[in-house]
Amino acid sequence: RVEPTLSLALGTVLLAVCIAVPLGSLAAWRMGGWLDRGLSAFSVAGFSVPVFVIAYLLIYVFAMQLQWLPVQGYKPITGPQSQGTWAWMRQLILPWLTLSTVYVALIARITRASVSEALQEDFIRTARAKGLAERTVLVRHALANAAVPIVTVVGIGVALLIGGVVVTETV
Repeated sequence: RVEPTLSLALGTVLLAVCIAVPLGSLAAWRMGGWLDRGLSAFSVAGFSVPVFVIAYLLIYVFAMQLQWLPVQGYKPITGPQSQGTWAWMRQLILPWLTLSTVYVALIARITRASVSEALQEDFIRTARAKGLAERTVLVRHALANAAVPIVTVVGIGVALLIGGVVVTETV
């Protein structure tokens, strides 16, 4: 069963990066605001709660109470037993959300720290003095210079994710 494990790992990394990097960047840009405090609280909770507890919580809410998603099973995306892309994705949404929670917390925290450090540099002050838009300063200058630690954490996270996938599939 390589296909579900690979789909789960890649989907989790993609979801975590797409959520965490913008959240961490915005929290660094508006340091001390409600988003920054909320992200800090989410990061602590994301690290503190075990993955299987998050899985049971999501199963209870989305599968049992709301009945939006199936509790278990796997439908292949291709082949004779394929029921289409939506059936395949529907089976993977809960595991993606479960595993992404921990990685969103980790990546967002590192992104916030790296971007906030980059925002204190002289070249950021120079970019603002030149009249660049704040969004351009944040994305092209601060985030670009903060990318090395973020990419490093994402790479390490991929390696750690393989063990988490096995536990999450079991739950």
